[in-house]
Amino acid sequence: MRSIIDDHGRTWEAVALPTKVAHLRNGALLAFRLPDEPGTEPVTAPIDFNSIDAAHLAIGTMSEKELRRRLEWAKTAAGIA
Repeated sequence: MRSIIDDHGRTWEAVALPTKVAHLRNGALLAFRLPDEPGTEPVTAPIDFNSIDAAHLAIGTMSEKELRRRLEWAKTAAGIA
């Protein structure tokens, strides 16, 4: 998990959301959630990983710029300003 700040000054957490991926294997999606709003559904980006470990590694090494870009895409797809 990593915290990032969007263009509106809101803090988001980038997380690995467990999901089924190719061949129904356990994997993960890149997702973002608002830590100050517990209980809200995370917004997902169209990026999946072959395992939770791979997702954690990617989230941990992804540049801040790339995370913000993926967050903005996910928010746009979810209809969030």
